[in-house]
Amino acid sequence: MTGEDFEKTVKAFMDQFTTMTLACSMNDRPWAAPVYYARRNYDLIFFSSPTSRHSTTLAENPKASAAIYGSYNDWESIKGLQMEGTVDRIQSPVAITKALATYLKRHSFVKELLKDPRTLSGEILGKTSRVQLYMFRPDRIRYLDNSVGFGARWMQEILNGEPFGDPLLDQRGAY
Repeated sequence: MTGEDFEKTVKAFMDQFTTMTLACSMNDRPWAAPVYYARRNYDLIFFSSPTSRHSTTLAENPKASAAIYGSYNDWESIKGLQMEGTVDRIQSPVAITKALATYLKRHSFVKELLKDPRTLSGEILGKTSRVQLYMFRPDRIRYLDNSVGFGARWMQEILNGEPFGDPLLDQRGAY
């Protein structure tokens, strides 16, 4: 797979789904949480409460992994993304504005909620008023495609949000 093919395939795959499993760890205690995301290049933007277990863990240790995958009926159809990277809270007003625009474009239901917060229950309104925007920035992306062969995956290094080098095919799980 060429670098151009990898980029096209991975971005289309990211755009096909809305939820990633975000995994983090601190003090030998792993944790995983499903979160809605919106893609900007390879960066994945998501909302979360700063008091959630994954957010407090990521504040201490920003190293994370993420997976995006669908539901498949047989192993030969399995495709997915496995990523390593870091998570940062988006803080500057300009970055928040850009991230929010990306997120709202992807998740129109959030825009509807923000238009008329009176439609929300008090409990949901209280929780949504405290969420923050975060960004998962991958350092390495693996694209798994079992239709090519069991465990066939390509690995691409990512540097500052851009591909670095060529993707490597790995059929033995070495990367």
